[in-house]
Amino acid sequence: MEPESCTVPGDIRATIVRICAYMGALAILAIGAASLFRPPAGIAAVEQPATPISEWVNVDRPRPAFDLQMPELGASDYAIMRRPADGARKDVLSFGAPAAPGPYATVEIFRAGSASQRFIDAPSEIAARIVAFSITDDVKSAGTLESKFGAMPLVDFAIAVNGRTRRCLGFARPFDRPPMQISGWYCSPGEEAVDHATLACTLDHLTSLSSGGDPNLAALFANAELKRTFCGQRNPILAATPEHDRPVPIPRSVKATHASTPGGRVSER
Repeated sequence: MEPESCTVPGDIRATIVRICAYMGALAILAIGAASLFRPPAGIAAVEQPATPISEWVNVDRPRPAFDLQMPELGASDYAIMRRPADGARKDVLSFGAPAAPGPYATVEIFRAGSASQRFIDAPSEIAARIVAFSITDDVKSAGTLESKFGAMPLVDFAIAVNGRTRRCLGFARPFDRPPMQISGWYCSPGEEAVDHATLACTLDHLTSLSSGGDPNLAALFANAELKRTFCGQRNPILAATPEHDRPVPIPRSVKATHASTPGGRVSER
């Protein structure tokens, strides 16, 4: 009897060869696929931001387009935010701070990026902006306020900061030409209600420094200035003032009569 062969049968060897061929082909395909997605030499791969980019972008060193001078409110902080997606812009003037003593006020001029922008009602507008505060009394409608910008819808609410409650009066009014909105709030130092006249005076002082080439914005503020009450008082520059000790010019005919009048006096008529 012949001894058993110690060699691998031919069919098994053929199978091993085919498996090795398949593995080699897969390796070549993997290398080719990796080369397709590799950036060209000298160009670094772009890293994706860890967090999504904010919808609004703060403008560095903003140039104010509006002004509001209220000495009792102190110095103001001015901020501009833009929305690159549609070109919308917010100019925000703020006075004081929620935790600081004294009044706390904010006025925002929101210019829409397109005429199709739609604004919500005043209570919803203000409620959406004060979600970061501790609300002790929910936002509710408080009638309207007559201002130089027309009837301004009001809302009443209260916030608590460091255990101290502030009573606030919010406002929001949209405009069609241009598509924009003026909104904000005025908070008293404590729980006392905000006087409507105080808020009206604050809005009375809101003026435009630059329309940015927008004739509708320029016209809106120009018409508002015609309705300005100067906080309930007449402007001494525009109001008529009595003249004191000013000599009245005498016509020639009167001078002749004056010369012929005994005693050199002109009778008053």
